[in-house]
Amino acid sequence: MDDLQETVRESLHKLPQDIVVLLRRQNLLRSLVQRMVIDQACTAVQLPAEKLDQAIASFCEQHGLSDEERLERYLSHQGLIKPDLIHQLGIPLKVQYLSLKEFSAKAEAHFLKRKEELDQFTYSLLRVEDSDLAHELYLQIEAGEADFTVLATEHSQGRERASHGLVGPASLGRAHPLLRQRLRTATPGVLLEPFKIEQWWVVTRLEERQLATFDSNMQKRMAIELFDGWIEQQTNQLISAVRGDQFENGALT
Repeated sequence: MDDLQETVRESLHKLPQDIVVLLRRQNLLRSLVQRMVIDQACTAVQLPAEKLDQAIASFCEQHGLSDEERLERYLSHQGLIKPDLIHQLGIPLKVQYLSLKEFSAKAEAHFLKRKEELDQFTYSLLRVEDSDLAHELYLQIEAGEADFTVLATEHSQGRERASHGLVGPASLGRAHPLLRQRLRTATPGVLLEPFKIEQWWVVTRLEERQLATFDSNMQKRMAIELFDGWIEQQTNQLISAVRGDQFENGALT
């Protein structure tokens, strides 16, 4: 992959300048460059024929293409030929292979950086502006006199009201830091006493905590994330180079 940028840049230079300008003005240039980068990165990867056959069979099943005639009609309608379809279906398989080959060694370190975002939490939540009301609702739930979902639906003043007070499973990455801290140390099933976040009095209960683990599936996911980041970096550099070339050629007007 060492000569990737040079190869893609040479391919872009072969395009007529008016086509490049048109792609840029239609906001399609980045997408084209990104696809060219991925294609070039995957060029050397050879897939076993049976994997491609499985991919084609799965595609035909998903699109109701039960025989060769229907497949040909579909391809004609899309302006494709069968080698185009084989190429398109092969790219995700090649990306998965290449991601593991190039980035599996860095996958665990990337996982550890992302772990807090990957952990999933399910929790009940209600918020009101009145302190007395928050404590009254807390006492009703704690005493078993009322159900959390019912009180959240009736009283909560946040968007969690629409889901009857149930949030998740989701990452805590976007939660308020104080809520995030309380939930990370909470015991599942234990109702937390009301506490204030900005103008709100919050009552919450952790229902379930699903901690991410670094297994083979997570390794694949992290390797693909790293590969995607590398593709983004290559694309950004090439876009800058293309803009520089167009500026020199007077094609940025």
